[in-house]
Amino acid sequence: MGSSGPSRLQKRNVEVFDSEGAVIAGFWQYGTLQWDEFYGYVTALTVTEGAWSIFRYDLARQKPGTSCRSSAQIVQPGHYILLSTTTEPILVGLVATRPRPRPPSIPPYYSFDTLSHDSRYCIRGRVRDGKCLITGLQTQTYSRLKVAHIFPRVHDTEWVRRGYPSKITDTTDEAHIGGRTKIDSVQNLITLRSDLHDAWENYEFGVNPKNGYRITAFTNGNADINGLRLQLDHIKDPTLRPLDELLTDHFMQGLLMHMKGAGEPAWTHEDYDETFGDDSDLSNPKVWGTSEGRELFKLTLADRLFGHQISQQESSPR
Repeated sequence: MGSSGPSRLQKRNVEVFDSEGAVIAGFWQYGTLQWDEFYGYVTALTVTEGAWSIFRYDLARQKPGTSCRSSAQIVQPGHYILLSTTTEPILVGLVATRPRPRPPSIPPYYSFDTLSHDSRYCIRGRVRDGKCLITGLQTQTYSRLKVAHIFPRVHDTEWVRRGYPSKITDTTDEAHIGGRTKIDSVQNLITLRSDLHDAWENYEFGVNPKNGYRITAFTNGNADINGLRLQLDHIKDPTLRPLDELLTDHFMQGLLMHMKGAGEPAWTHEDYDETFGDDSDLSNPKVWGTSEGRELFKLTLADRLFGHQISQQESSPR
């Protein structure tokens, strides 16, 4: 975007460095994330040798300050450094795991004569929820609501490898829940306000089942939802309730995408529409010029062919 366009929000107001000056973690603090939570996240995202602690850090003078111990105190915006508990330099590496890429979902096709596989899962999600499960928004026509997968179905191979089909207790016919994988079950769905649906797919916020289903926003611009709770009390049937394990997995993707290191380079929805939209040009260097573009192209193609794949499974003998 040119200099005449609107400026983007600041990415982070908390950053943690190692002793060599590399950024190892960071996030946008809304005033709710505690030190004990942050210590847990840093532990999950880094590899170190020996005991360590986080200290305040004077970036201009490159000097550590007071220790910030794991506690219920709120992390204050600023710069920090990870050192040994005796303030000595310590080797810090980042975990090799990368966030699971997912292209934006394509709106499902509806027909009066037949229901596509996409529209089936959307209808079931809307019937179960009837509202945005974060804000409580209700609309007469569902024009402002979208049904989102928790675990993206373009990664159905990994879904099966992790054994998720056996954890789905949804008793609906397999033809309505993504075939034998059951990846379109309502236990892998949540209904969200349309703009939150897009942010969910980019892992900009997550739901932590271990903390009362609290919403944690990882990026700036989500103050209206940070700290809210996922609304699940209306779901009395456990075979229809979203699986905690899937919500935890999505939460981890957010940490990997937005909190680990300096943050992953993210494709915006504008980038995606330009590259893979209706008027896309497959000669676009964004597709073939980067590994991210090539991977997103494969995932986008897989997403668009998912319904056909399930139809073939239904017609093939078991």
